[in-house]
Amino acid sequence: MKYLNKKAALKLCSFVLLLLGVLDIIRGFTHTFRVRYAAEYLAKIEPTSDSLVLMSAFGISNFLTGFLYFLIVFKAKNITPYVLTIIPISYMIGGLGMQYSNVILESEFRGQHMMKVYLATCLFTALLYFIVTQIENKHRGSKAQIIN
Repeated sequence: MKYLNKKAALKLCSFVLLLLGVLDIIRGFTHTFRVRYAAEYLAKIEPTSDSLVLMSAFGISNFLTGFLYFLIVFKAKNITPYVLTIIPISYMIGGLGMQYSNVILESEFRGQHMMKVYLATCLFTALLYFIVTQIENKHRGSKAQIIN
């Protein structure tokens, strides 16, 4: 019976990061070129000048992460599981910072539901890779003991 091996798990991580890169480019476009629509209908926040500037700045960072994910997938596949791990950790640190600063969400902010799926996908895909790697290394170690 075939099972998921380290190489296949790494390919899965790369594929997921590629999809997240595409999603971040779409988010970047929405937060910058369609910022009023995104504020009013997606985030459900008051489209004031300041909130639009902040959303646009977030869109710029979405472009940056999207293009960096592409670069990683095409030039440094071996670090994709680590990048997928860093993403939810970074959001967790940001969430702690917002709690520390007493920032309270007042609007509906519909994007939070998509972000929960986004972050869970990162975490579960990376964990799968690390579990498969651990099992493979353990299996390889037991084979070496049998040979000796």
